[in-house]
Amino acid sequence: MKSVSRLLPACLSVWFLVACDVPSPGEATPAPVLVTQDFADGTDGSHSQGKQLHGTPHGSVAFSDASILRSGERRGVTLELDRGELVADLALHVEGTTPSLVGCASPNETGPDRSCGLTVLGQGTCTPGARFTLSSGALCQTRPPGSCQGAPVMRVCSGERPCEDKDANHLVTGAPICASSTCPSANVQCPASGVYTVLAGPYTPGTPWSLTLGASRGEFPATHQELRGDRLVGLMMRSASGLPMLEVTAAINAQDVVIQESPGTWDPSGYTYLYRVKSLGAQPLGNICNSNPNPNGGDALVVPVRGLYDNLGERTESSTAFTLACEYAVIAKCYRWGYKPWLDGVQAGKTTEAHWACTRMARADYCGAGQYYTEDGTPIRLWDGMKPPINAAPANPIPQQSMSFEAGWTTDGAVCLSHWRWKNLDANTCTNLHWPKYDANGNVINDCQATGGAEGCSAICDNADDAERLYGAKVFNESASNGPNAGMP
Repeated sequence: MKSVSRLLPACLSVWFLVACDVPSPGEATPAPVLVTQDFADGTDGSHSQGKQLHGTPHGSVAFSDASILRSGERRGVTLELDRGELVADLALHVEGTTPSLVGCASPNETGPDRSCGLTVLGQGTCTPGARFTLSSGALCQTRPPGSCQGAPVMRVCSGERPCEDKDANHLVTGAPICASSTCPSANVQCPASGVYTVLAGPYTPGTPWSLTLGASRGEFPATHQELRGDRLVGLMMRSASGLPMLEVTAAINAQDVVIQESPGTWDPSGYTYLYRVKSLGAQPLGNICNSNPNPNGGDALVVPVRGLYDNLGERTESSTAFTLACEYAVIAKCYRWGYKPWLDGVQAGKTTEAHWACTRMARADYCGAGQYYTEDGTPIRLWDGMKPPINAAPANPIPQQSMSFEAGWTTDGAVCLSHWRWKNLDANTCTNLHWPKYDANGNVINDCQATGGAEGCSAICDNADDAERLYGAKVFNESASNGPNAGMP
């Protein structure tokens, strides 16, 4: 698959999931194996954080009221999230009719190639290009799935439209696989649509027959088709606020998106897709991620993330909508840094909590009120207290960047502070956070832990151990104490 190169800031580390072969539709997906990824040689160990939460005003999208273009017709689908990938569920139907579905005028019209006296036995789904067997249980040396009575005939058509024997969408006609059986089977190459329609009937019209088929791969019979990956190009979705409608114009597996940080791809797990999405109804129609602070960042992609974030940075679980986050915004960055909410399974848990806390940390949202106190591109180093950690504590300091411990974080913002990330952007609305004050002997005199909670004291921590033990912090970071005139990295 073609790789897509993205210019992103060098950063500390991410962990990834080791994935095996991609399963066929209907097959179980293997459980991921968590692996901590080391930093690439030569990196300075820092992440580049930002000010934006979603990166777009269209960050909340409904699971319902979506549609996909199929054979020139726009048809409704229901969306769901499978880990970090959008999946659309399309209800199958039989498109139109054909002479073979009309009764035969004469009993002499027999055989599998006739143009009358057949019925739609069912529809199936498969992986485009893959070969599989449709079997009716021939009593030969083996007993494949399915069964039959009488001498039925079978015709397999590409897509949802029934076909005649000479039609372009005719794939194959079934035949017995051995001389001792009258039950038809067929070796089929899955069409590009991933859907096929099976017609069947008695060899001689009016005679008793039955036919039950089984597929060696994919699903038969099927009532719905699962659409994912680049088959979602053209998908239209509704913003959770109602308007505008959004359209997917590209879908790329994140393991094929090249970045500069270790391990060199956006997400090597194989379970995350990035999408290019435009809004409809605006003039001109444009990418919903149009506020990239990096002027050379290119046409930004979005990642789907479980849950919803409001303007205050508060997160809620939702069964009706999900988040689309632009890759330059902190919801997407924290996902890329390893905090993927789907790792918790069905119920939100510690990874979801760490992702939420990371969004507070990445924006320097000290007060947990949705207000950032930083500048785009400011370098930070982050780690967490999970066991095992997703991002391990940094082993070495970065003297050239003068980084030191900044704060401990939870979903409510910073719970304790060592210094502001930007001296001129102090969060003066946080009543419990202030710079450490020192006496003539170098002792901190406004630490609430030391003063017994005296008026005007501050929640001060100089390391992750204190932040976790005393204040319950989940995520930690180092940064420089940048001045108002400090140059951007």
